Amino acid sequence: MSGPAILKLSAFGARQLHTSNYRFTAQINWTGGLNDQVVGEVLTEMSNRHPAKKLHNIRPFDLPERLWMYLIQRAGLSEGKPCAELGKKGINKLTSVLTNDQYQVKGKTTFKEEFVTCGGVSLESIQTKTMESQTCPGLYFSGEVLDIDGITGGYNFQAAWTTGWIAGKLQPKA
Repeated sequence: MSGPAILKLSAFGARQLHTSNYRFTAQINWTGGLNDQVVGEVLTEMSNRHPAKKLHNIRPFDLPERLWMYLIQRAGLSEGKPCAELGKKGINKLTSVLTNDQYQVKGKTTFKEEFVTCGGVSLESIQTKTMESQTCPGLYFSGEVLDIDGITGGYNFQAAWTTGWIAGKLQPKA
């Protein structure tokens, strides 16, 4: 899985991911948190309102088209099935996938594509106006060596640039 949502979640959960050795079950509700009953009702209404439409032509919950196609397949249904033929069993399968989709995470990828980091030198152990270590005078820290985490979108870059500038430019001249 990838994309902005995954990057944000992995940044927020980086310590927990590390603690679990990147082995856990990811449980996803693709509807934004609706429960089984509500999702089942929406799918039943969709089926009743558009009985002749093919399942792949209807996208409930504003799901992207490719994701919807994937979820239909994940539920074991045919994309070309008319909505009227879904029946209670088909609606239950879709409901289950939409509200309780589960994926086993078993470590990092073998390609080492991960780039979410967290941890590092605690901000409490440095003088933030100079980036100097409080325990080792003359030692300065900046960038990703610091325990600064931001959401995706350039925040970590900005923190690295700013702390680097502070550490490099604001020091007393010898």
